Amino acid sequence: MKTEEIYSWGNNFHKEVEYDLNLSKSNGVCIGNQNSYGDCFFPHSNYSYKVLNEKKPKPGLVLNPSTTIGNFINLNNRLLFGIPGKENVTIAGAIASDTHGKDNTWGGSFSKNIDSFKLRLANKDLINCSYKENREAFTATIGGYGLTGIIEEVTFKENTIPFSFLFNKKIEKGSGFHELLNNFSDTKLQYWVGWINLLNKNFDWVVEKSRAIDTKQKKDIVHPPSSIGKFTLPFIGKNILNSMSFINYMYFHLNSNNRSKIVDLQKAIFPLSLISDTRNISPKRRILQVQFSIPLKNELHIQELIEILIYNQTPLLCSIKRLDKSLYKENLSFYQEGWTIAVDFSEKYFNLKSYENFLKKLINLEGKIYLAKDSLLSEKDFREMYTNFREWEKTIKKLDPQNKFQSMMSHRLGLKKW
Repeated sequence: MKTEEIYSWGNNFHKEVEYDLNLSKSNGVCIGNQNSYGDCFFPHSNYSYKVLNEKKPKPGLVLNPSTTIGNFINLNNRLLFGIPGKENVTIAGAIASDTHGKDNTWGGSFSKNIDSFKLRLANKDLINCSYKENREAFTATIGGYGLTGIIEEVTFKENTIPFSFLFNKKIEKGSGFHELLNNFSDTKLQYWVGWINLLNKNFDWVVEKSRAIDTKQKKDIVHPPSSIGKFTLPFIGKNILNSMSFINYMYFHLNSNNRSKIVDLQKAIFPLSLISDTRNISPKRRILQVQFSIPLKNELHIQELIEILIYNQTPLLCSIKRLDKSLYKENLSFYQEGWTIAVDFSEKYFNLKSYENFLKKLINLEGKIYLAKDSLLSEKDFREMYTNFREWEKTIKKLDPQNKFQSMMSHRLGLKKW
């Protein structure tokens, strides 16, 4: 039986697990490429499951779930809805966490891509899942964090998203949350993301707006070298001598307002790189990310929420995106019409009291924490936040009555206590 040491992307968790492909052990969960910040892919026991990787991924819309998003794009010259920030996220991982991207309101979450998939249940049955066939299992699995079963084959829908390996990216900048939210426009086929300086009282921001360029040029996605990000400069994360403040200041002022430039797909769609990898400026490369969504009707409270969260803290990076309406509500996806904000912190300096005060306000405003990034929520806060949990639980009881699929996250949040 194969043994492997697995790590969370934020380096806050690690565990040695044994892979059991035959479902002969209990309390496991399927593992992808370990891109989540928190504990959602860590099995509650020391046993886990893993779909075997394809040695040579094949082009087409019927996929092995271990195929990465980057490989799919390269092999098919196609883009998807809800592409996350890293190209090595597996298709099954994107489904399980219902990822989102910079396609905002014209796009949607990753669920918009899915026509059907095959799901291996705890009793070893393999069922076909789609909106029309085994619908409850279908919707519970999308945003279900691997707790319904093992995805063994995925079929994508066709889409008409313009494809190119080159994009025109326009930079705009300003100050203040009100002006930032007003900068967003519901422009079809435009990718939009904002970066906010939370160490500046003016809340200076930089927005990137990207659109595909009609070109026949072919250029494979370049995977960053594995050596990237092995160094640490923790004094920056502590903001000693205002070092973090200086970096944010320079980033804002080195970006010219209304500047346009041609960039490749890697820089337009996959923003995580050497510069934005905040692990590099954190002690022992350990970070916590707090990512949440808030409904559109409560957008005027975003600044208040952020100020509560960062009180007595040194935030490293903050990004903001607009979200569309959710296709399915019978799952644990945090996706809802409104906004999502992600803030990185060094684990060593994280202020739990500020976080707890932030959670109280967030729940009152009908906000949700993104479980793929979380390791701090309590069962009580989760149940107040995810008011649709009971409906999802009813389906899971049918699919996995003996709790064979159990993660550290599901145990922490009491998702399978029956």
